Amino acid sequence: MKTIVSKIATVFLIASTMVACAQEKTKSSAVEKGKNTPVKEETLAMDKQVLDIRVLEEIQKEIVKRKIEITEKTLQTIANTENLIIEIDKGNVDVAIDKGKELIGDLEVLLAKDPSLALIPINVAYQKEELVTDIKSVREAVDLAEDAMDKGYYREASDILKDLRSEIVISTYMLPAATYPDAIKASVIALEENKPEEAKAILLTALNTIVIQTEIVPLPVLNAEQMIIEAALIDAKDHSRVDDVLNLLRNAEYQLQLAEELGYGKKDKEYKALAKAIKELKKSVEDKKDSTSKFDALKKQISNFKEKLSLTKD
Repeated sequence: MKTIVSKIATVFLIASTMVACAQEKTKSSAVEKGKNTPVKEETLAMDKQVLDIRVLEEIQKEIVKRKIEITEKTLQTIANTENLIIEIDKGNVDVAIDKGKELIGDLEVLLAKDPSLALIPINVAYQKEELVTDIKSVREAVDLAEDAMDKGYYREASDILKDLRSEIVISTYMLPAATYPDAIKASVIALEENKPEEAKAILLTALNTIVIQTEIVPLPVLNAEQMIIEAALIDAKDHSRVDDVLNLLRNAEYQLQLAEELGYGKKDKEYKALAKAIKELKKSVEDKKDSTSKFDALKKQISNFKEKLSLTKD
């Protein structure tokens, strides 16, 4: 128990020291970093719940799109492999061998025609991870992590930095179909050697082998995109609602800088290009000009940027 108390006290002392040092560092760094930092609006000219719903709807559209791509051939491959196991369980070894050889041929032809089927999606899911929502918190956390690193407290720095994220994580579960021909061949050989249990185990292993592909989509960029879309809708309907349109554009600008501060494409020149486009659009709105073409261009620009920023991890 003494050891535990001692460790807790040590961690508390480390954290206190880090906070004290970081406060001074934050004061100076905030001035330097804050030169071009957009101001986060206290209010948003659209319902926050509506914003969240629209962001998730966009993700769900992508999920549906990917699920549609799950081919009938994929489902048939799984069904045929399961049928082999059923025949083995029934003791129909000869039937299983014949079906196995036929399936091997079908799969080899299929993969030769379309190599992309080597990994076939069988399911898609997503998870929202929004742990940081403002630039000030990001910068304070980075300062704390830097102080911890300077003092050699690498574990503490790691714990701080791991929470610096605001993203949607899309997980695609992939069937490694390229391994199926070899697995079925091995199963057929085991059957021919009168080893049905071994054959069944090989097929079950193939069916249960799933590759998970993870894609990370920055949530602030998704938020900015929806704010720009809403601003365009308001501007198109009523040019007199200048304040609401500017509010949304400033919030979109803030969200994009938040994404940059969090390290999503940190050094990407497109952040500057987007900031410039928003600045020009704000000027057009303020002057009550027809900004339709500028809005369309910005929406396309941020959509392309969003696709580019999506990070894939296997």
